[in-house]
Amino acid sequence: MAFALRWQSQQGTRTTDNRDCAGIGIRQTEVLAIVLDGSSSGANSGVFASEIARRIVDWFVSTDQAITVAVLTAQLRATRAELTEHFQRDSASYLLIHVGDGREALILHAGDCLVGHYAPAGKVSWLVQPHTLANAVTPMKIGDLANDIGRHRLTRSFRSREFVEPAFCSIPVDKMALLVATDGFWAELDHAQQNAFIHGRMAEHAGEGDDRSVLQITRIAEDALTKVSGTEPPRKIYIKSARAKQLWNATKTKK
Repeated sequence: MAFALRWQSQQGTRTTDNRDCAGIGIRQTEVLAIVLDGSSSGANSGVFASEIARRIVDWFVSTDQAITVAVLTAQLRATRAELTEHFQRDSASYLLIHVGDGREALILHAGDCLVGHYAPAGKVSWLVQPHTLANAVTPMKIGDLANDIGRHRLTRSFRSREFVEPAFCSIPVDKMALLVATDGFWAELDHAQQNAFIHGRMAEHAGEGDDRSVLQITRIAEDALTKVSGTEPPRKIYIKSARAKQLWNATKTKK
């Protein structure tokens, strides 16, 4: 099974660096992808997020272990233990997705990164709930949650000082594209803006805004090669294959 992956990322105005990042590991007919959003409060949270992505991808392409919730959780725990000495007060939201040739994808997540199905008309159907104070007791529609100030207080994340167990689930995989997005995408852009962003048409921030990022994952013909493209140079995305080199197709940002 092969996949087409497209990464779009735009720096916000709240920090001097883009703290969103992604990692993609490719292993025969499987893809493991992780999208992270480094906290704006930790000084080194952007670097912390990038290190998590790199280490998870390096592990995935170097092992032949079957991917399960227990295996992924153990590797997340080990990754935090490796990083805790160098990152004292940093944290990141993340969503980890493993897609193979089966009918379902495995999801592990902590924080406010989301995954959803993307319809051709540009409507995204989000499939998980973020871990925030606003919806800690009762699930909320994502559109309502986007406007709730309580969503900025996270109840789970990847933290340098302690390991927090991720939530996990399986989601259906079909011909529809999957989107993995940070909150700057799902909470700060309306449907029309999200559709434009996915296709590389990124509007400038009007005032204060968060980093915005989205990874699109689509199954393609079995005899094709898995490829990654997007408008952001590969400095905010880490890509590695277990056997074949991958092609990054960069395109100019459209406005």
